[in-house]
Amino acid sequence: MDEPSITLHSSWRGITMSTVGALAVLLIGALAVSGNGFVVLPTLILALGTLMVCAVVFDYPVASTFTPDAVVRRAMLRSHRIEWDRVDQLTRARPSLTSGLRQLKPGGLTAKVGRRRYLLVDQCESMSEFDELSEILEGRFVELAIDEMIVPPDSTDPTWTYRRKHWARPFRG
Repeated sequence: MDEPSITLHSSWRGITMSTVGALAVLLIGALAVSGNGFVVLPTLILALGTLMVCAVVFDYPVASTFTPDAVVRRAMLRSHRIEWDRVDQLTRARPSLTSGLRQLKPGGLTAKVGRRRYLLVDQCESMSEFDELSEILEGRFVELAIDEMIVPPDSTDPTWTYRRKHWARPFRG
């Protein structure tokens, strides 16, 4: 029998804006280098753009799958498995400045591993997804400090909204 799991997705807005931003810096750097040659400032902008694109495609999570043993972060070009034994705490990411001003939902989930924090999803999950996640991680509820996390508002849409029907969860009523 398959072990229970839930997949939470990052927002299209977050994925698109981080990709477009990184590509814009890379393009500006490439244009500056093509116009001025490899002098200090254009080369630094090109290097920064390259690092940003690498960070987006190798590290920005598109989706994360939670199981009782681990969480698997899926970026555009790689997957990263983090065992729960390594995770010190499961916390919420800070919402963006504009989200805070508009009093929107709390941020997505992050895993604290030692001194590093790994973004798991960039948007808040729905209450039903939070309940399902709590069921999957019930043995580690206190250990991961899930009981201290901000609970998502009831009005939050599921993270699989606007995804293929494959990701839609059956209604559990």
